[in-house]
Amino acid sequence: MNFEKKTKSILYGMEFTHGMRRALIWALALIYFVSLGFEVIAVTTLFAVSTIIMVFFEFPTGAIADYDSRKKSLMISFFLMFVAFFGIFWFDTFWRIVPFWILGDIAWTFSTGAGGAWVIDALDLSDKKNKMTTLFSRGSMFEQSGHIIGGLIGFFIVAISFRFIWLAIALMNLFMFFIIWRYMEERNFKSTKTPHNYLMKSLVKAKESYSFLIHSDNLDLRILMIGGFFSAMAFSFFSVGMPLMLTENFNLGPEYISGLFGVFAILAVGAPLLGEKLAHKIGFRKSLNRLLIAVGIAMIIFGVSKILILAIFALGFLSILETAIDIVEDSAFQHVFTSKIRASLGSLTSINWAIANSLGVFLAGFAVSFLGIVNTILIGGVLVSLTGFIYLIGGKE
Repeated sequence: MNFEKKTKSILYGMEFTHGMRRALIWALALIYFVSLGFEVIAVTTLFAVSTIIMVFFEFPTGAIADYDSRKKSLMISFFLMFVAFFGIFWFDTFWRIVPFWILGDIAWTFSTGAGGAWVIDALDLSDKKNKMTTLFSRGSMFEQSGHIIGGLIGFFIVAISFRFIWLAIALMNLFMFFIIWRYMEERNFKSTKTPHNYLMKSLVKAKESYSFLIHSDNLDLRILMIGGFFSAMAFSFFSVGMPLMLTENFNLGPEYISGLFGVFAILAVGAPLLGEKLAHKIGFRKSLNRLLIAVGIAMIIFGVSKILILAIFALGFLSILETAIDIVEDSAFQHVFTSKIRASLGSLTSINWAIANSLGVFLAGFAVSFLGIVNTILIGGVLVSLTGFIYLIGGKE
């Protein structure tokens, strides 16, 4: 196998693994913890605090990727995810699960920015907009395949024992760790030797990244960051309200929710092509505007639905659109990044997302308790629609 094919295969393998993990976590994590007897506010507070803790690790881990090795960073990420999810599987009390959940978020910081930086530099795609978008589109299709397999596996595993979903996630991350260790190569990247420790290195990269963000030439990046912040908050409200609505309002068991997301992932397999075609035809700004408004409408329809089939239709449509948004957004960010600090800029966007997600999940927990599940979902729908106009008004190609 030649280098390009091998590199793409590893990228697609990582995306597939992330897809399986996300399918199970997004659909089932809140429901699982509630099934153990934990209060909704306690769980959403854990999610929020864990995400904030993750923020403090973004630049130190980004420094590893930008100074030393993207491969090393990715290996650490997948191994720590194995440990984290195995711990969640092993324990069933709140305070014993807490450190492993937090470790899982910390593990993710070793991947944010590193995977994209590795493949773009290895294949020398930094100034090739269309090829970059196509690569991320194909990667997203593999992530969707992971969603399919994860959802279907979750359907059977949950029917046997709910807690075994965490063991499945742990083992697939361990498998990916060995694949990266054995087959990943780094090209067009040279490690930088400095006399500083990782804390000082991370501070240097943080300074460079923030300087790049506020530079007068980088308005597009600032608009992407602002839009990303509000869309992340919107999806946080929805991600808290959605599984509760399915279980409490429509009385679906967790195994059926996992199965539904497997079906949605099948429907969304072609969604990366939608994002790719839109980005090529009308550009990043207009694509994000139209997709986010459509997502907002789908969220609102889901929230006000009294009939299960209508709610399922809206949720499936939303899943397709969300996948297309990921392609356009990832490509837009990578297009305005500079190679020298690409992983650190990826960490900066992850920090932006983490703060927004943490705030959104924390507020959503209270919204569910005091405003109700439906109103929590509607808040997400209105907020994500408004975000679409941020890209339209403020952005440029």
